[in-house]
Amino acid sequence: MCNLYSFGSPGGVMDAANKALGKKISLGASAGNLPEGYVGADSNGPIIRHAGDGLEIDILRWGFPPTSPKDKDGKWAPPITNIRNLESRWWQDVNREYLLRPEYRCLVPFASFSEPVPGKGRENAWFETTEAQGFFAGIWRAWSGDTRLVAVEGKSRRQRAAAELELYAFLTTEPNAVVEPIHPKAMPVILTDPDELAAWMAGGEASLRLQRPLPASELRHIPS
Repeated sequence: MCNLYSFGSPGGVMDAANKALGKKISLGASAGNLPEGYVGADSNGPIIRHAGDGLEIDILRWGFPPTSPKDKDGKWAPPITNIRNLESRWWQDVNREYLLRPEYRCLVPFASFSEPVPGKGRENAWFETTEAQGFFAGIWRAWSGDTRLVAVEGKSRRQRAAAELELYAFLTTEPNAVVEPIHPKAMPVILTDPDELAAWMAGGEASLRLQRPLPASELRHIPS
């Protein structure tokens, strides 16, 4: 499960996305406020989504809400950052409109992503595309509730409190030959081809065929 990735500056991402998508991309309300860096689960990251007749890059929170906010032991369940089983009731019934409608599709730009190294505790292996700018195939949605950690005035740490957020997550699939030795269960769905980027953003059932691994020749393991 990918729960950490890096991205370039919003300006650099816009330049790469403009070239890949052939469209001018505008800055959303909060897109200019995020420096280059890393994104972890339940933190903020840049995404590209539809805005009017064009596209915009904006900053959303990574992770959809779980079906139940608490697990069987009463602990707070983590947000759902990775989407694999599209046939599950959670997607077919609860979140189907977000899965299929083009207005909820997004592209998540990245420079590199990590997968945990088995038996090495918190150690991660990092991967990057070999040529073109990579984008995760993502979905976003608005959400309101009080089960997420948010900034609260007067508190040094985020607290669970009522909030209205815009959230995103991205698809995963079986790993290719580069990722499989490190993480045999899954890897993110990565899109680099302009036609595939456009197909994903168009929404609909047919675009779900893009849930497949990036060819191994287009991805490399970054030496540690």
